[in-house]
Amino acid sequence: MMGYRRIPIYLLFVLASLFAGCGSAAKSSGVMSENNVPSSVESTAQRLTLDLQNQGFEVSRGYFKLWTVDQCAYTFGIMGMCYANNPAAPYVTFAVLPWSGEYVDAATSSLWGPSQEGYNDIFRFDRREAIVILGELPPQASYFSEQTYIFSRQGTYQTSSNTYAAIAKYMPALLRFFFAYMPDDTTRFQSFSTLSNPINNVVIERQSGAAFGEIRYFIITPDQFMNDAIRKALAGISINDEDIFTEPIPSDMKIGLDQTADNFTTFIRYSQPYDGGTLWTSSDTWRKNLPLVVLRVRDTRTDREPQRYSPVELETRTAVDEYPLKPELISLLSAVAWKWGQPCVNSDCSDRTESFKDLQTFPPYMVGPSCISIGENCLGDNWDAAYQLYGPASLDNGEIYAVAGTLGTKTGNATYVGFGINYADIFLGVANISNKDLEGTASGYATKVSNTDKFYLYYFTRDCSGLDGLTDGHCFELPVTLIPSGRHLGLSVRDYVRPGTERGPDSSFVLPSMVIKLQRP
Repeated sequence: MMGYRRIPIYLLFVLASLFAGCGSAAKSSGVMSENNVPSSVESTAQRLTLDLQNQGFEVSRGYFKLWTVDQCAYTFGIMGMCYANNPAAPYVTFAVLPWSGEYVDAATSSLWGPSQEGYNDIFRFDRREAIVILGELPPQASYFSEQTYIFSRQGTYQTSSNTYAAIAKYMPALLRFFFAYMPDDTTRFQSFSTLSNPINNVVIERQSGAAFGEIRYFIITPDQFMNDAIRKALAGISINDEDIFTEPIPSDMKIGLDQTADNFTTFIRYSQPYDGGTLWTSSDTWRKNLPLVVLRVRDTRTDREPQRYSPVELETRTAVDEYPLKPELISLLSAVAWKWGQPCVNSDCSDRTESFKDLQTFPPYMVGPSCISIGENCLGDNWDAAYQLYGPASLDNGEIYAVAGTLGTKTGNATYVGFGINYADIFLGVANISNKDLEGTASGYATKVSNTDKFYLYYFTRDCSGLDGLTDGHCFELPVTLIPSGRHLGLSVRDYVRPGTERGPDSSFVLPSMVIKLQRP
């Protein structure tokens, strides 16, 4: 198989023991707390820190770390899931020191792998605070973004909501993920929801002229005064305004340092580097070095009233309408069933097929502001992508799943596509297939079906041996070392950033992928 990375075998045994209720995660002090920062970035960070301190601001420095499949066992030990991570694209997050007076939840203040003692990757915002990120962006890739999420909120989720009722009816096995309280505090519900439009590589390129490999600056703040103060300080050390990007924390967030306030986390996504991202490549080196600095800055004048931002308005998304391709998608799956000697009865193959769920329409309507309003867990949503989900599906009775759908990079709806293979019972991403490896996989049916260049076709089963002739070699094995016996498969499709726009495609125009369940002949 090409283009995917499997989760290490040892980690699956760790996860299996955790799933059985063994052990719990705890902080470790034996981690590197400093990143390999270029001297020019370090000099800028020190000058900025000194200038802000001279103005009377309080400044502390954190550090960046990776959240990879190797840290999923740690996160699972706390939260009972891994949020359907992409194992082929490690996430970057930061850990910071709490302010004096900031409430720290000892059990869940560090979720994304062990943090240096005293540092937290889940934090609260002071009402007069800004977080500043500065550093060298990674080498050229299909996608880069920085985004902050609300992680949890004091209150109850709405079991009376239409979304809750729909998920309970149509996806009951996943209800416990979409609506959940914090494991150590049932007065708070999990949210993990977006707050704004992400700052991605397209946004950066349009404002500053370039993104990848450049030094750029990010300000995350609930206070417009702090944004202006940081920008003025950066201007004072000759940083161009067009190289600075602000992520506003909207006014409908419960900002503060006390226990009842919302808490937050920030993720940087970096996916599909052009150099392949393999060992010793420049993108691999960037991930190891993480040449970034993070500063917490706050105004100690408690008599100054913060200047809040308005509630977020998500940008309008567009898309190429893929629904005219639906008859051909059905024809493709019908031809697959015929080839396997297990033909459909109905002309539209409705007796044999199931469709993926669009996660950004009802249900489950996983769009940050909509999730927050009803207490739904958005599971790290992103307006830069359209998401589809299938499962959970069984694997232990000889099932073979033929999955076909439109390929957004060929229909004009995506810059890149990630096809996720998940251990559905714990929302663990075990592998990912990229659009580069999905291209051409439906070409074996080109004489029977039109537009096969716009489709992908892949098979998933426990054992692919002896199936090359029926699958054209596009078969993905799922041994018990990936998904244990008795557990379930989940599949996802993510279409990232429609070309010519700053956002993902409007999911209502993206044709959901389809599945037909087969048996070994």
